[in-house]
Amino acid sequence: MSLQFIFGNSGSGKSHYLYQQIVEESIRHPEKNYLVLVPEQFTMQTQKDLCMAHPRGGIMNIDVLSFGRLAHRVFEETGKERQPILDDEGKNLVLRKIAGNYEDELTVLKGNLKKQGYISEVKSVISEFTQYGIDFEQLDSFMEGLNSESYLYYKLKDIRKVYEGFEDYLRDKYITKEELLDVLSQTVPEAKMLKDSVIAMDGFTGFTPVQNRLIGELLKVCDKIMLTVEIDRREDPFVYKHPYQLFALSKQMVTSLTEVAQEVRVEIDEPVWLCKNPSYRFKENPEMAFLEEELFRYSRRKYSGEKMRSISLHEVHTPQEEAQYVAEEIRRLVREEGYRYREIAVIASDLSTYADALEKACDRYEIPVFMDHKKSILLNSFVEYVRSLLGMIQENFTYESVFRYLRSGYCEFTEDEIDRLENYCLALGIKGYKKWQQAWARKTKEADEEEVEKLNHLRVKFVEKINPLMFVSRQKKKTVLDITLAVYEFIAGEHLQEKLEQQQKFFAEQGELTLAKEYEQIYRIVMELFDKFSELLGDEPITLKEYCELLDAGFEEAKVGVIPPSIDQVVIGDVERTRMKDIRALFFVGANDVLLPGNAGTGGILSERDREKFKEKDISLSPGPKEKIYIQKFYLYTALTKPTELLSLSWSKVSGEGKSLRPAYLIQELRRLFPNLSVVDEENRKLSDREITRRGGIEKVAKGI
Repeated sequence: MSLQFIFGNSGSGKSHYLYQQIVEESIRHPEKNYLVLVPEQFTMQTQKDLCMAHPRGGIMNIDVLSFGRLAHRVFEETGKERQPILDDEGKNLVLRKIAGNYEDELTVLKGNLKKQGYISEVKSVISEFTQYGIDFEQLDSFMEGLNSESYLYYKLKDIRKVYEGFEDYLRDKYITKEELLDVLSQTVPEAKMLKDSVIAMDGFTGFTPVQNRLIGELLKVCDKIMLTVEIDRREDPFVYKHPYQLFALSKQMVTSLTEVAQEVRVEIDEPVWLCKNPSYRFKENPEMAFLEEELFRYSRRKYSGEKMRSISLHEVHTPQEEAQYVAEEIRRLVREEGYRYREIAVIASDLSTYADALEKACDRYEIPVFMDHKKSILLNSFVEYVRSLLGMIQENFTYESVFRYLRSGYCEFTEDEIDRLENYCLALGIKGYKKWQQAWARKTKEADEEEVEKLNHLRVKFVEKINPLMFVSRQKKKTVLDITLAVYEFIAGEHLQEKLEQQQKFFAEQGELTLAKEYEQIYRIVMELFDKFSELLGDEPITLKEYCELLDAGFEEAKVGVIPPSIDQVVIGDVERTRMKDIRALFFVGANDVLLPGNAGTGGILSERDREKFKEKDISLSPGPKEKIYIQKFYLYTALTKPTELLSLSWSKVSGEGKSLRPAYLIQELRRLFPNLSVVDEENRKLSDREITRRGGIEKVAKGI
């Protein structure tokens, strides 16, 4: 039983070395279990890499898992009964349910707990405490050392009260995602699949105390754990002094795991150092090799080469034009230089600012893309249908709410019928449920007697559908379960599941694979949300207005994630989440001072000063704003050193709201490292240098005329 680290800087071949070791050992010992643990979003890519690395093209005794999937596998094998897992939406609902019970006992949180944004903040703090293993005993002893009149004391007293209520409510009913690993730690000794197995860990930048505890349990039963760590060869990975350094995450991970290994009395093997200079990835690219070696190191060295071929800086007017430049350049690389789409990636400093613009620009240039982010379901047409249905009843059938619902795309009326109804309602100012219940008799310029009769048929059809829902909504005493059941029965009666299946097939036939995957999941996501409402808040009395707010909050929390639907496409993602593999060109967009380092200063309920007090007592919490800046530098270093051939960084002069912007500190750092690196102003590019598609050409001609 042992622990081994594989050290190396970016591009040194750590993953390649680890996978080769695992494949070779798995062939030599077919009776043994080999588990490769990677972050959740990286499992599919790792399975593919291992199959490619295996001489027989398949893996029989190697499993690729994330921590969550490992837990499910172990529970399945041991037959351990476990409660259902409560996700973020569920936590918000539970906190909302218990908020009322404590309203009078709270000081700081009083009056705020029913507000949705505030509940999310409280949920974050409770999740953080669970994740970092802070129990009530630890919290109490910490509070004893505080001044009982201080604001932090009152804050923690309130949080502790809600935290306790939250735990009491969940006891024997649910476990949270954070507690899942604690339950797994207790089950590890019973799992046969883990006994004498070899575990390889790749792609992790750090572990929480709960994950460290789990690794300690795994070290007791496994034959060996191997782990890749990204660190400079000039650093000592076993010495961690403070979090304000580039490789602080890696050093913290190594030192904490070394302590864990010593506690469980497991030996630490001689580490493997992969430190060629230049790195394996940049052996033919001196510019990128220099960038990898010197970025954020402040050594005063400068690149001596005169002509810059691999790294370029681009200034563009707006984020939309920035996206346009990236799409043009991707098309040029594919068309003129023989690149494949899968060899190109785009990283945005803030994906919410750039996602739409990049998607539209790539669509204009016929570039297949995969957006690597969990998408909010609020903009999905089915979700809009459910929201508009309840909104119409809540607003008592105003003109806007009725036609928002009718035009949602799922009502059994044709476009022509909706247009005729709308013209009639506008002409006579029809609004309110009573007006829709009464027979329409008045004629207008466009509607003669025969037309009014046809419109009445449509009105009756519409009112008959809505009536059962109206009956429930008008009850004085109604619960969350009453409204949820009524909405569910309405949706089932309208055969929405079948309509969504047809839509999914339509998107699949059109080649819109990402949308097809989204529409395949959306009905299940909405039904699961309704299940949670019924289960967690079922008997709670509620008004329709509160129910609509609750539903919106649930939809805001819910996200739909899809795996890449095809192989050859450009990946668009963000700095922290996205994992890229074998890319030749990288475009980094949004290198502006407002986006880098971004809003690291927002600390939630616990401020930076509060976190420092926890630190003084050796209680670890998630990083504060100051530490996050260094963590962001580490993620920037790993992202910018991913491409083998080309790196392009761009920023806008003006934001989407028209405010002027400046380039980020990162640009100054690059210009210091590479004195001959000049900025290209994309506004001065000639038409002859631009990429033009058939559609773009027609637009240019039209503008010219």
